[in-house]
Amino acid sequence: MINYGSKKDEGEAGKGVGEALRSMSDQIGRQAQEIKRLQEALEAAQQDAAAAEQARKALAEAEARLAQMEAELKRLRDQQATASTGGKTVSPTASATDIGGAIGALGSSGVVKIGPSTPAATPTTGGLQVGGVAYVQKAGGKNLRLRSAPGLDSTVLDGLPPGTQLTLLAGPQEKDGYPWWQIRTTDGREGWVAGTELVTSPEG
Repeated sequence: MINYGSKKDEGEAGKGVGEALRSMSDQIGRQAQEIKRLQEALEAAQQDAAAAEQARKALAEAEARLAQMEAELKRLRDQQATASTGGKTVSPTASATDIGGAIGALGSSGVVKIGPSTPAATPTTGGLQVGGVAYVQKAGGKNLRLRSAPGLDSTVLDGLPPGTQLTLLAGPQEKDGYPWWQIRTTDGREGWVAGTELVTSPEG
């Protein structure tokens, strides 16, 4: 006897499986599309991250170039304020020892060792000359500023009281309207002073 009811049930069961397969296939298709969308979003995010990293590197390089330019500007400013003595350029921050070495040591005879680039001692107005002795004038009663280099924009190293005895090592160099002399005090301090405040007599 043929069981028609069983065949009908099997047909319905097969139909249900087919619908489930189609539904699952549709879900898989949608999931694949979602995965593709997420992959594209990930690639875009990675590109953005790469762009951000590139921008950060460009910024760091620009900041480094700025720092180099600022350093170069400072070097040029320092160079502008330097004094060239004995063929050697001395910066405003150079020590008194460096300055002394640049022009040669003052011997016991009181004569400066003059290099090939240093002009010979030349008498100037008021009797001041390289190798000679001068004093900080007492008129006015103010200390004379001892500077690291010629010019009003150089570093002030010390103040020399009126009557201080000095030995003239180099000069004069005209700058900012003053004749500048490089000097050494009796206690070994060295630097540059304005010649308008020097006299050849301790009583001056």
